[in-house]
Amino acid sequence: MVINWISSRNEESYITLDSQQRIYISARAREIIGLPKNAPFLLTIGYDLDENRIIVAKPENVKTDSAPFKFDKRSYNKSARKVLGAAGFSKKDLPLRFFMIGDGDASKQPYLAYPKGTYAFQLDE
Repeated sequence: MVINWISSRNEESYITLDSQQRIYISARAREIIGLPKNAPFLLTIGYDLDENRIIVAKPENVKTDSAPFKFDKRSYNKSARKVLGAAGFSKKDLPLRFFMIGDGDASKQPYLAYPKGTYAFQLDE
């Protein structure tokens, strides 16, 4: 018998906190979230400490007092320091990669309890 194991994580959709302390959103993740190609965009970012997950949403899809992060047309935010601090990571832990859970809206995943319009990315360990 041959078993073909299937990963629940989306290998093409990810967020990286790179060694230069920047945040990068992959092209496939941008496409799924509905972000523009080759143009700057904003994302609201949170961190689930219990599950080691980055949670993102378009600012218009969630209500929060937090200011959104600005990304350039190459999908980089120049400073991951606030995310690193909130998640309890340091520069020596970099780079870190978080893969999208499922294939879209985290609220539609039956085992996740995140608000509608959010996307969850699990730390690759």
